[in-house]
Amino acid sequence: MVELKPIRMDEAARYLGYGDTTPDETILALMKECEAPLMEACHPAYSVGIFDMECCSEDEVKLAECALTLTGKDIVKHLVGCTKVALMAATLGPGVDMLMRRLQLTSMPKAVLTDAMAGAAIEQICDDIQAELQGKMPLYRQTWRFSPGYGDLPLAMQDELLAAVEANKRIGLATTDSHMLTPLKSVTAIIGLQDMTKELRKVATEDGDAISAPVGACAAGACAGCAYHDSCISRQDKGTQETDK
Repeated sequence: MVELKPIRMDEAARYLGYGDTTPDETILALMKECEAPLMEACHPAYSVGIFDMECCSEDEVKLAECALTLTGKDIVKHLVGCTKVALMAATLGPGVDMLMRRLQLTSMPKAVLTDAMAGAAIEQICDDIQAELQGKMPLYRQTWRFSPGYGDLPLAMQDELLAAVEANKRIGLATTDSHMLTPLKSVTAIIGLQDMTKELRKVATEDGDAISAPVGACAAGACAGCAYHDSCISRQDKGTQETDK
């Protein structure tokens, strides 16, 4: 179960074009004023399907027990090394669209700010969905989210992706004639899942025992005695190590 947390104002500011710059107090106060109505209008929902990769060619990936075939060289590159694929559809719900239409008639500044904040909110929901998926499948490393319309993956694939996870029936998510998502603040994505148990190696724990651990999913405390400590790309204490340098 994923619930909407307080909206990250720094992320919303990035959507507004501020980059690393903090908005002035007037804008921040107006954003705060917009937050409660937006939170009330949001009713996040999502649908996820996990499929085995059946076969992969130079420009096509077929999924087992799924009518959707992923096409394009970019998605093939994205899924290199993966054995499974997660198809994800998420939405903030139609209430946000209604709020936006009302604000466009009554306060365009608030409409612009609310739109950016809603963009940050759906990204937070997607991040939480991936975190939940990681908890359910801890021995799989996830790729970043790849959506229809990126690279040479056709935008028209939105329709088939929604059908694959029954998004219309489960969460009320659909597409327009031009393959845009409706409600507007919605996301579809393809996430590759790499089986880390195929990368087992011996790791020494703090108490001297040797265990077999998948790369990127080492047991707590295993990093300090690991022979791959300096070269591991996903070591648990990597952030601390880099900060100390």
